[in-house]
Amino acid sequence: MPEVASRTAEPFVRSEAPIDQRIVVVDDSPTILYAICCLLEHHKVGRVIGSAPGGAEAIERVRQLQPDLLLMDADMPEMSGLRTALVISQLFPQTKIVLMSMDSSEYFRKGARACGAGSVIYKPKFLSAVAGVLAEAPENGQKREKCLEI
Repeated sequence: MPEVASRTAEPFVRSEAPIDQRIVVVDDSPTILYAICCLLEHHKVGRVIGSAPGGAEAIERVRQLQPDLLLMDADMPEMSGLRTALVISQLFPQTKIVLMSMDSSEYFRKGARACGAGSVIYKPKFLSAVAGVLAEAPENGQKREKCLEI
C-alpha cells in the first residue's frame, strides 16, 4: 500500500456503506486522484473501478462502467465538475454524485445540488468526511434533499 494512506493524521470513521459499492474517482490532479483512490481502497470504503482526469472522460467512464458512485473534483479545467455533474445526473440518474471542493459556501452547495450532486465534501476534510457522506448517500435514482455541511 502506498505511503499516502498511512501518513494522514486525520481521523477516519469506517463507513456503513457497502464495501462492494462501485466508485469512479475524477480529479485533474494526478497526485490527488492517486491519493483518493488509495485512501478509498485502503480504508475499504468502496471499490474503485475507474478514474478520470476530467469531465469529458468522466462521462465516458460512467457510460462504460455504470458505477454506483461518482466522486469528483468540482474545479477542473475545460469541463467543470458542476457541468459534468449536470450532464451525468441527466444521462445516468442511477449514479450518485459527490463533489469535492475547496469551496464550502452555501452558494456553492446550492449550485452543486442544482447540478445533480447529492453531497459535497470539503477537500481539506476529505478523509474524515468521506465515510459519512458515502454511508448517507441516497439509493440509486434518488436525490438528496440537502447537501451535507462538512
